[in-house]
Amino acid sequence: MRNTIWLGILLGFVGCAHHEVTEQISIAGHGAVTCKRIGTEFVKAENDRFAVVEAGLTTYRTEGRNFVRWQFALRPKPATQLAMVEVEDVTGRRPSLLIKDAHPQIEELQWSQQGLLLRATPGSVPWLFSPVDTTHVFRITITEPDGKRSSVYQATRYNADAKNKFRILMGPELQRPTER
Repeated sequence: MRNTIWLGILLGFVGCAHHEVTEQISIAGHGAVTCKRIGTEFVKAENDRFAVVEAGLTTYRTEGRNFVRWQFALRPKPATQLAMVEVEDVTGRRPSLLIKDAHPQIEELQWSQQGLLLRATPGSVPWLFSPVDTTHVFRITITEPDGKRSSVYQATRYNADAKNKFRILMGPELQRPTER
């Protein structure tokens, strides 16, 4: 009897485990990329030259105004030297260059950089105020000193709950957003 109970508990845990799902996502230029997801989170992309450590949105507040910006971090594999790092948002119809670092620096075994600040308003970042799930796809390209280029595509998803929590972090005035 005790073994049956433990088997039931074990099967319950296994049944709750998130399974890896492969998802096709449309990108700029009428193409599509395949990204892996476990539960609601996309797996961090990597190739033989580097691995994505972070790709997400961060907040910034100054003088009573709220801003957001994309933040990225990469871990180059041991033999990889960085001459340039480019990050493009390929979610829309056309790629949008977010970061072009012509002098990338490695600190604590990784490269990191933030994009430009964007006002956190429904007019400037409409998807953040929409209750619909939003998926962004970034093409991250590293150019090495010898001219060798390699890219990965990193997806990130924000559901309505995540967007709401993000707005709560920014401040009470964004709970009922109005364009300023």
